[in-house]
Amino acid sequence: MRISWRAATGGLAGLVGAVTWAISSAVYQPIMEPAGVWFSDSGGTADPFGVLPEVGGLVQQTASNNTYWPRELRQLAILLAVAGIIVACRTSSRAVTTAAVAAGGWLTADVLLDRADVQGGYSALVLAAAAVAYVAALAFVAARLSRADTSRPALRHVVAGTLAVLAAASLLVVTPWTEQTTPTEVRVEAEMTALKIALWALFALLAAVTVGRPAARPAVALGFGLVSVAAGLCLVVGESSDAYPSVFVYALPVAVVAAMTAIAAPRVRGVGGLVAVAAVSAVGAAAAFVALIFGGMVVGSLLTRLADNPPVNGADTDISAPLVVTVAGIALSLLTLAVTALPDALRAVRTGPPESAAVAG
Repeated sequence: MRISWRAATGGLAGLVGAVTWAISSAVYQPIMEPAGVWFSDSGGTADPFGVLPEVGGLVQQTASNNTYWPRELRQLAILLAVAGIIVACRTSSRAVTTAAVAAGGWLTADVLLDRADVQGGYSALVLAAAAVAYVAALAFVAARLSRADTSRPALRHVVAGTLAVLAAASLLVVTPWTEQTTPTEVRVEAEMTALKIALWALFALLAAVTVGRPAARPAVALGFGLVSVAAGLCLVVGESSDAYPSVFVYALPVAVVAAMTAIAAPRVRGVGGLVAVAAVSAVGAAAAFVALIFGGMVVGSLLTRLADNPPVNGADTDISAPLVVTVAGIALSLLTLAVTALPDALRAVRTGPPESAAVAG
């Protein structure tokens, strides 16, 4: 039995996503989640700024920036797994619908398991087995439903663009440690870095498989794609250097804009079309970043409450990126799709419907 490249790539993404989710749930989340209380010797005045909840002289332990990075990793892993199903099923509309419903159920289970505080190596094995079985069952259902369904270019464009944005977003997962001071922190930091690079690579690969071999301007698409990959590598390297803030400011939008331009390149004509797509992508990426900050805070705080986790210190921010990035990626992809379709739409308006020429004759 011959396995297609799409099926192999989608299956790998599903497997990696399932295992990453299980490890993040049962191994990393318990390490990072604050627990217990602080005792206040000052009779309940240990926090003069009033940002920490106090009860009878006891100050509840709180989280800080990036404490809940395992939640980010889990959500990205879920999105990667369901994206693998979509790609394996040729990006059909029924596969997309099935994956969206499956992702909603999985994300709900993720919150419930977070609330239950599952932990330990045995729990990780059980969760990994259950997740792999879930992905396999969903892939079977999606494949059956997609047999008579066809893939549409516009849908492939939106899926590929969203996956490209998620690839960049996967590199934003960071721990709260400015430097690692214990063996556990060193180990976890190394493992987290390896996992997020794997997610980034697989999201990018899924996006490339979704686009397929461009029939037009393959060199242009490949060139912008390589620029996006180079910017992603700069994000990976820059995280461990003192220049990370500046690398983040420049490399992130370059990665997003270059990826969106690469995906749109086969659908545009001439340099002017490429410039228009790049310009719209840049504006859209800036708007998406603003939406990520504000929308991410709303989603992050909500998820923290739903999971019954300690709140983030009022001096810091509780941001959850993956779900907001998914919505932003869809919006940005639709925007670039509209730009690529605009010349044909204007040409149709100028020439009029086909029957008008016959009437005029």
